Amino acid sequence: MSSGMLPQHPASRGLSISARLILATTLVVAIAAAASAWFGQRAIDELAQSGTAARRARGERAIGRESELAVRAVASAVALPLGTSSYAELPAILDAAMRDDTQRGGRSVQWLVVVDVGGQVVARTEAAPAGERLTELAARASAAPREGASDVVRIRLDPARPDWVWSTTLRLGEASIGALHMGVSTAELEAELAASLREASATAAAARQRIWLVGGGVLALGILFALIQGVRLARPIGVLTAQAQRIAGGDLHERVPADRGDELGALAHSFNFMADRIGTLLVEQAHKASLEREMSLARDVQQAMLPPTTLDQHGHLKVIGHCAPASSCGGDWWTYRKLSGERMLVVIGDATGHGLHSAMIAGTARGAVEALGSVDERLLTPEHVLRAIDAAIRNLGEHNVLMTCFAAVLDSATGVLHYANAGQNFPYVLKMSEQRAIESAGVIVASGNPLGDRAIELQIRRGSQQLRPGDLVVMFTDGLVERANPSGKLFGDRRLRGALQGQSVADAAALVTLRDRLLGAVEAFAAGQTAEDDTTLILCH
Repeated sequence: MSSGMLPQHPASRGLSISARLILATTLVVAIAAAASAWFGQRAIDELAQSGTAARRARGERAIGRESELAVRAVASAVALPLGTSSYAELPAILDAAMRDDTQRGGRSVQWLVVVDVGGQVVARTEAAPAGERLTELAARASAAPREGASDVVRIRLDPARPDWVWSTTLRLGEASIGALHMGVSTAELEAELAASLREASATAAAARQRIWLVGGGVLALGILFALIQGVRLARPIGVLTAQAQRIAGGDLHERVPADRGDELGALAHSFNFMADRIGTLLVEQAHKASLEREMSLARDVQQAMLPPTTLDQHGHLKVIGHCAPASSCGGDWWTYRKLSGERMLVVIGDATGHGLHSAMIAGTARGAVEALGSVDERLLTPEHVLRAIDAAIRNLGEHNVLMTCFAAVLDSATGVLHYANAGQNFPYVLKMSEQRAIESAGVIVASGNPLGDRAIELQIRRGSQQLRPGDLVVMFTDGLVERANPSGKLFGDRRLRGALQGQSVADAAALVTLRDRLLGAVEAFAAGQTAEDDTTLILCH
């Protein structure tokens, strides 16, 4: 793919956000409606069951009370005839009790049986049990537990049928004369309860239908709401997606509506802001790229104006240097010019600050030296060189443009060094031992004020010094000795002299090695700390 082409967005896979929102909302509403209907249905069923159970309990208690009263009343009526053996009166009493129950509207008493103390039936109504069935009933009644002092007991004939038997002992005075058994049925109650349960079931079914209808309506409304919200969300998201694609394609002029009061409105505002910001950044980036190209070109021009880093020789004079700006361009510069009679002019300067402004000042200063030399070589004295530089930079711009500078003319025939200084670091003059190793160091003390200062009159310190064969002159800017390490300590003159002490300068190769060792010592001391000022070093042997 070409680097200028916009990468294609992969094909969409799966459901869209709006579809997911609709499905999620529908699912939530459906679950809520189903749960509500289920709990409502369960509550109705439980209420119906609990109501039926309560009615059964109340009915059974009422039948129990009535049956107990009835069996006691009949027992009281049959006790005397049974005790006096007036058995003929008993059937009438039993029939009267059955009619009385019917007349009260009840159908619970099914039969009555009177037995004597020996267990023989002396009177019975129709449908009353007899034989073994009666014997079993009497045995169960006799074994049934009594509640308190009551002689009345109740037993269940068949758990699957609504039939009960109420039994009591017949007494005449304190003597037991027999027993009375009364069959009672709760079938009428069960029928009423069944009808009530059917009615409750019908009511519950109608309620369930209403619940499901309401749940379905809620589900439909939820789906409709989810659909509306999904469309409302999908539309601005689609607009934002299209805007993102336009931005990715380089179109930064289109804007999206940001009138919503929710997160999508804030996102749209962010998209518009991003498009504005990207446009600004692109313009800034273009300006920065242009500036970087210009700075690179300026650096190339400045580096081309500096002497090469290789060693050069003129007669018995050897010279080698190094100049490294702290940024793309710097204010440090140096140059040398071969003169007649085996003489050499060497100039080193340091404009205030570093960067493009300082590089332009340095270029102006070097141009002044070249212009002066092209007029007449005899004008290339140290003092004339510094005054020419001062004249070239003094009136640049509205503010003072300052530059420290040192110029020297070395004469290999006479061994005399003529110099002039305008605020530059004092150069070293290093003496050699018989083994041609650096033995001692002297300093060319000459100050003066920087060039280009409009506030004061130019003062240049000039002089001359006799050199011996083998002497080494070291010139440098303050960026060399003021190189700091991470802890803030400076390299300093003492470390520079220590690095020079004992070094061999036997030949041209040794001079190149010495320069590289000095620069290496400075870098090792800095321990990776970035240089804050330009660095220049010149060795003249």
